[in-house]
Amino acid sequence: MAGNHTSVEMTLEDFNNIEIAKRTSAIVYLSVVMILGIPGNLLVIIVYFGSLWRRDGTHWMYIRALAVTDLLVCTVAIPFEIFQQTHQLTFDSEVGCKIFRAISVHLSLTSSLLLIAMSGNRLRLVCQPLNKQLTPNQGLVTIAITVGIAVLFCWPEGALSGISLEKLDYNLTGYDCSFSDRYSMKDYGTIYSTLLLTVYLSCMVALVIMYSIVGLRLLERAKYQNSNRTRYAISTTSVATELTSCEHHSTNLIKNQSETLDEKSIAIKTIATPGTPKNNDQKKSNGNSKRASKMKTSKKVTRIAFVVSFCFILSYLPYIAVKLNASVVKGQFTETPLTKAIFPILARTFIINNIINPVIYGFLDPTFLKHCKMTIKYILCMKSENYSL
Repeated sequence: MAGNHTSVEMTLEDFNNIEIAKRTSAIVYLSVVMILGIPGNLLVIIVYFGSLWRRDGTHWMYIRALAVTDLLVCTVAIPFEIFQQTHQLTFDSEVGCKIFRAISVHLSLTSSLLLIAMSGNRLRLVCQPLNKQLTPNQGLVTIAITVGIAVLFCWPEGALSGISLEKLDYNLTGYDCSFSDRYSMKDYGTIYSTLLLTVYLSCMVALVIMYSIVGLRLLERAKYQNSNRTRYAISTTSVATELTSCEHHSTNLIKNQSETLDEKSIAIKTIATPGTPKNNDQKKSNGNSKRASKMKTSKKVTRIAFVVSFCFILSYLPYIAVKLNASVVKGQFTETPLTKAIFPILARTFIINNIINPVIYGFLDPTFLKHCKMTIKYILCMKSENYSL
């Protein structure tokens, strides 16, 4: 039985499984985000595109474009991320690496730029309501422009991406989808990462500036309306006082001149109850209600756009912090099991931006929530009918 000692050698799959174990938290996080994001964005698309409830206007075109982009992130970009995390050392398709990394960056940039376009539209509508606003066709043009700008910024990702070789023990070589080895001795990757980081930071700063201006303008408008209401209340009180004194005076005239009672009573009614005919009152009332409804809808839309942009900023802050930390520390950071579990999630928190919008619409738009329930009931009824058949 001598010579029964065998040396245990690890295979490439064994090394890859070790890497998967290190990234379990990130894989679980991505899976949960994908599972929540797909049905949520599908509901937004069905409700806003479908015949159940369709809203026209430039803002709603941006909402639809965002929903389509978010759905693509959940069905294309996130599955690729999961595949990449589970094939950290066995990713051997350079073409697939280039295509999917470029698509992921493109979708992320498109979502960010659409938010800028939507917020700019709200800024113009709030600050310059009497000027000509964007038409739906012009909104489509701006959406196409944002997609084109995202293409310009994402193509270097495809050009620089490729297979990076990892030297392992037992004379093994791992294949990782990242920046290609042919650019490892150059600063192209660092320059491009800095460029993307600058773009995202610029988007965040632009959103903060735009909504700060919108908030100030809305506060000024609210103060102006309150002052007008106060002046109107004072003038109404003075008119009522005058009418009361006029009524007393008219009553004395009636007592003193009984022979002209009919004429005086008509005069009293005219003085006491001045106004317009019933039809004009009804038209004014309808016009006021329509204006009030439009103002309420505009405030709701502005609130939704603000919360969507605010969540965008929050979701990108950890990602930017991780990137800045990596650029400042430059390899001096000591990795621990905890950091290995948390940092991959922090570097991908921006994906929350692509699943949170349906939740925001549900909380801030009761009509959207109502039609979501109708859509779900309709789908469930269709399924039950198919099962019964």
